[in-house]
Amino acid sequence: MNFADNSALPLGPPDPSFVQAIRFGRDPIGYLEKCAQRYGDCFTLRLPGGRPTIVCSHPEDVRRIFALKPEGYCAAATALPVPLGLGSLVFLDGEAHLQDRKLMAPMLLGERLSEYGELMRQTTQEVCSRWPRHQSFALHPQMLSISLSIIAKCVFGIRDSQRRERICRLVADWLELALSPTLFMVGLLVSARTVREFFEHATARSGRRFAGRAPAWRRLPWQRLIDLKAELIAILLEELHRCRQAGPTDRQDILSLMAAARYEDGSAPTDDRIVDQLVSMLVGGHETAANALCWTLSYILPRPEVMARIRAELAATVSDRAGTETSIPRQPYLDACIQESMRLLPVAVAISRVLTAPLELVKTVVPAGSNAWACPHLTHRRPELWPEPAAFRPERFLAEAAPSDNPGLGCPRESYYPFGGGRRRCVGMTFANYELRVVLAQLLASTSLALAPDCAPTPVLRGISFTPSDGLRVVMS
Repeated sequence: MNFADNSALPLGPPDPSFVQAIRFGRDPIGYLEKCAQRYGDCFTLRLPGGRPTIVCSHPEDVRRIFALKPEGYCAAATALPVPLGLGSLVFLDGEAHLQDRKLMAPMLLGERLSEYGELMRQTTQEVCSRWPRHQSFALHPQMLSISLSIIAKCVFGIRDSQRRERICRLVADWLELALSPTLFMVGLLVSARTVREFFEHATARSGRRFAGRAPAWRRLPWQRLIDLKAELIAILLEELHRCRQAGPTDRQDILSLMAAARYEDGSAPTDDRIVDQLVSMLVGGHETAANALCWTLSYILPRPEVMARIRAELAATVSDRAGTETSIPRQPYLDACIQESMRLLPVAVAISRVLTAPLELVKTVVPAGSNAWACPHLTHRRPELWPEPAAFRPERFLAEAAPSDNPGLGCPRESYYPFGGGRRRCVGMTFANYELRVVLAQLLASTSLALAPDCAPTPVLRGISFTPSDGLRVVMS
């Protein structure tokens, strides 16, 4: 297919690719909404790199994208420049992806969650105890601290406070560079896959060779990105080897479970593959969780009637063991608030599939080589699916709501998909939802927060998710 032939693709903005990239980068939500208003359910963006992007929001088109068979798309070509690792679940295709997903899924589901609940609650309480009273502060950095500490404890299994503090600082510094707008713009210009492979190979070759040449503040950002990733890998490998040397223990963190895991044929995953999956969980569960926590609070704190109902629910269900597994099923309204928040502002701007074969949508056939986007923000704002779509109404996700006003329960998955869908739906979805419930339950039960008078958050795309522009300023009384 000749991509220069516009007649073969859905209509879209005619601007040059660099102009579209700038407009999308400045205001992804506003740009997508304007395009949808002008061009309809399915339109074409032409971003740098030469690969057309077909943006879809109609549930039937979304269903067809999520129903693609593994041979119908190439995950390795995903336009994500973050160097998660060449063996990351995000970029694996075919049988390799299926094997690693089967390996990891049980570690993030069911009874495993009860092992993590108390750690999540304690972590939240520790961070909250340090917050100032009666003065404005940015909540987003505090949520980052909570989510990163949870990963260090529940995923990496690092309980020693000094060692945990070291890896948290390292990860924060690495992510500051790995999720930078500059890296994503370079990924658009020269292809994300090329960027990833450059950094992964450089990290493998370097042996942190830049670390001895100059202090960190004098090194170029791309050199620091390599050094920090190499140091992170070294620490994770050290923890992995420590697990194996210790033999069977009662540890339930994901790193220790991965160290003992076996594929269906009895073989063990390589150390490199384990590290890649741990790094992927780190990136997928750190800033995205912090952002989801912030946006949920941004919707509920200024609404007294919502806060009153949440507090009544918490008072009835949260005791000394707030947020543990036994209390979660009895907090339907808090859960509905989280779901409604993710409807209004999903974690990802789009779920991407780079096609290796033509894809027939409702009104067009998308050629192989195109990038098909399922866009949750546009789907979640369709008025025929969600009455008064811009309104924050948690009742949509409660059984008590009238069926005509309750698409949140029993609706097709293609109408609500904040964690993606199909074979590649986020493997950590259950863990993430659980974390949001535990952290919010503990935070709201033990603190009294209000939005600061100067708080006016707007979504800013940073890496793979939306961050509040002002850090979400709050006051604790």
